[in-house]
Amino acid sequence: MSIQIQKVYQETQAAYQLHPLTGDAGMTREFSWVQLCEDIENIKFFRGNELVITTGLMSDHETWMKSFVERLIRYRASGLILNVGKYVTEQEVTEGLLDYCEQKDFPVFTMPWRIRFADIMQDYCERLLLAQQKELNFETLVRGIITSSCQKDDYLQALSSGLYPHSAFQLKLYEFSHEALPEAKKPAIIEGWKRMLNHLRQPYLLFFQQDLLLLILFHKNPEDDFTIPEKYWKKLPDELKPTACGESQVHMQYAGLTEGYQQAEAALEVARLTEKPVMAFNDIGVYSLFFALKDVKPLRKAYDDMLAPILRYDEEHNSQLAPTLRYYLFHMNSIQETARAMYAHRNTVSYRINKLKELTGEDFDDAVVAFNYMLAYYIGDYFRMKDITEP
Repeated sequence: MSIQIQKVYQETQAAYQLHPLTGDAGMTREFSWVQLCEDIENIKFFRGNELVITTGLMSDHETWMKSFVERLIRYRASGLILNVGKYVTEQEVTEGLLDYCEQKDFPVFTMPWRIRFADIMQDYCERLLLAQQKELNFETLVRGIITSSCQKDDYLQALSSGLYPHSAFQLKLYEFSHEALPEAKKPAIIEGWKRMLNHLRQPYLLFFQQDLLLLILFHKNPEDDFTIPEKYWKKLPDELKPTACGESQVHMQYAGLTEGYQQAEAALEVARLTEKPVMAFNDIGVYSLFFALKDVKPLRKAYDDMLAPILRYDEEHNSQLAPTLRYYLFHMNSIQETARAMYAHRNTVSYRINKLKELTGEDFDDAVVAFNYMLAYYIGDYFRMKDITEP
């Protein structure tokens, strides 16, 4: 858990007379601890995300500050506060060093010597703990709702307390691999994503739900754009980029969290099936009807009536009638396009279609017949997405 540097700077700038030497970009970083550090060798023991305070006590050579900052950045510190007036002055911070910090989005501040370390460190740690507790509570309440906990009503009441964003929101569910994601990788993903998302300057909640990363974005206006701009994605390292994403509809009340999560989950499954990087629930078409059903028996009957005989024939004769029919129907009943898509000779496709007509007694050029069989293929896709065993 962490807190954004910009937030504590805005709230405490006057009290501690903080003066930023770098621009706004680094302000969106978050820190998870406040660390007093004078010895450059101690930086190697950092865990990452520390907001560092130093007096420059160990400044024994002209380039110490450059080496100090480079080491902080290498060990993933979040920012630096220079306590100036005794061992170092603001004038010793060179333009070259500040340019380097700007490139790395690493914020640097100065603080007068008369400000006591104990005051700012105690203040920031208390703020940090309060922010951590609020974020953890928020995450716990949302988890309880999306998993349909028996305490759902209590969680909804707590979310309406005024402590949390109360506006339009959208859920985005991200997958990073088809395999299980190692637990050790999750904190780095969260840290990198928070650094990206903080540039939006919009409330959000981010956490892992098993191996899927759940992002909830909030906007005051439901008509606002919930898309993350491409320029922010470009700054994200490749190892932190997802392979697929499912997006829910926009919801207005926390009571919609359960439905929203189910929508994002359904959209993600369709994204996997269609091999698209992003899929919105509003765009999954007929699949949305299947996900809304609580009883799959009608789907099972429709699937069995349409495709079971064809699948059985393929299994007994080692043939390819079922995939050929799918290609044929989804290519507007074109023999030529089907042959091209399947890398098969058009005579082969023509023979299979005639065999299918003979086997089923159906005319696939009839619009109603074609629709029914296409629907059966969609049902089969849904069964695979939900791990429902096909006959």
